Amino acid sequence: MPFVAADDGVRLKYEVVGAGQPLVLHLGAGCDSALWHAAGYLEPLSADYQCIPFDHRGHGESDHPSDAAAYHIDRLAQDVICLLDDQGIESAAFWAYSSGISVGLRIAELYPGRLSCVIGSGVIGRAPSQEQLAAAVEAAIADYREHGWEKLIAGFATDEGAAPEWMQERIRATDIEPVIAWSQARLDWNWSSWDALARISVPILFLVGELEDPDDEMAVAAAESLNGRRVRIPGKGHINGYLDSSYVLPYVQAFLVETAPAPA
Repeated sequence: MPFVAADDGVRLKYEVVGAGQPLVLHLGAGCDSALWHAAGYLEPLSADYQCIPFDHRGHGESDHPSDAAAYHIDRLAQDVICLLDDQGIESAAFWAYSSGISVGLRIAELYPGRLSCVIGSGVIGRAPSQEQLAAAVEAAIADYREHGWEKLIAGFATDEGAAPEWMQERIRATDIEPVIAWSQARLDWNWSSWDALARISVPILFLVGELEDPDDEMAVAAAESLNGRRVRIPGKGHINGYLDSSYVLPYVQAFLVETAPAPA
């Protein structure tokens, strides 16, 4: 598999599947880039796009630094820019799951023109106070240290019903130390994905499970974006909504035709 070196020397693994307009596929805290194939997205998308499933730092076959500074949001955004530069790609569509949404929004804010659109599977939250963030980070790290992934998996099952066993096993196989470092890094981001929406001009599509966003906050996020919209996935939550590729794909494909069309 090919690798690209980030500016700080971290080796980042990616694949290139298909031909056409580039589409970077970026995950969040759990799993690795093979999830895009397992969830049923890679094969149909690669028929029309140059898909680039990406193991962001701390995941899959990429290097796993354990220091918090390695997971600053600007560092994560720069990793994707390094990937695009390595491939000679001026502009790409970007689809992220879960916490990877913040990376796409930061790229769109910091590097105008490098992304043609951002697709986000999941929710983003309003900016907490620094005290609220510190308390949340402390609690999350304590849970990871005591329970590994099990408390998170159980919480999703309570909210939306159990995820498929194969998905649970992929989450459990994820190295948890980089996730802890990422959690610690958030204390120094001094940046809010929600607040950034009003500064981002590229089209944004949020794909949101009804059960993970019962108050439909992402409709508000889309409305506060300069060019945003949201699709609500009925009866599904954070994991099972993402895995519902038969429902999600038509919306994504239509959005990509509109925002990342093939050259004439």
